Amino acid sequence: MTSELPYGQGSRMLELAELCEWLNIKPRHARKLVERGAIPYRKVGRLLRFSEAEVEQWSRPRPRRSEVRPEGGQPASVSAIPRRPRARVVLPKSLIDQEAGHGQRQSA
Repeated sequence: MTSELPYGQGSRMLELAELCEWLNIKPRHARKLVERGAIPYRKVGRLLRFSEAEVEQWSRPRPRRSEVRPEGGQPASVSAIPRRPRARVVLPKSLIDQEAGHGQRQSA
C-alpha cells in the first residue's frame, strides 16, 4: 500500500522517476545532481533512492542571517566565495631584465 500524502510530507524513499516528477526535472539533471553530491540520496544496490524528508529540507531556501553592522555603521561584507590568500606574482628574470632595459632607453 502506498500512502497518498503529497510529496514532502511523508517519510518514504522516492525512486528517481518520483523525484523527477516532484521537482519537475529530467532524470539526466537528477543524475548530475547526484554525481556532484548536490542532493541527498542513498544507493540501494545499484539503484538511487531519495529520502522524501531530506529532499524537502534540501529544496527549501535557507533563511538568511540578519546583517550585523560593526561599530562604524557599515554593513558587514559577506561573500559566498571563501577568501583565498593573494598569490604573489613573481616575474621571470627575462621579463625583469626587459623592463629594466626598457626604462633605461626611455630616460636616455
